Amino acid sequence: MEVNQVKKALLEQKKMNLSGNLYHKTQLDFAYNINHIEGSTITPDETASIYDTGTILTNKDKVIVLKDAMEIKNHFTLFKYMLDTIDDKLSIDMIKKYHFILKDGTLTDSEKEWFNVGEYKKKKIL
Repeated sequence: MEVNQVKKALLEQKKMNLSGNLYHKTQLDFAYNINHIEGSTITPDETASIYDTGTILTNKDKVIVLKDAMEIKNHFTLFKYMLDTIDDKLSIDMIKKYHFILKDGTLTDSEKEWFNVGEYKKKKIL
């Protein structure tokens, strides 16, 4: 499949809002893997639950970190936005918008004055 076919399929399937297609699978895999790399303990099944139902189904002994759940949710929004702007030239402002979408409402990051969601950090971290 060439790039334009993938792009077309993702855009069409985004509108259909069905599970089991390339768009659905990409949303789940992208959100799970990026967050897992960053240390999230949310599982693939929990990621799918957040996407499909807006809820987290988990065992009774597990603690879900709100920041992790919010970043998963934000990844879904970010992926939609990335598809909506797929033909736009990548710019610093677009990258800042990506960062804002991803981190908006995440307690730990957005509460840190220096973190500056959607902009450059205000202090250097060594």
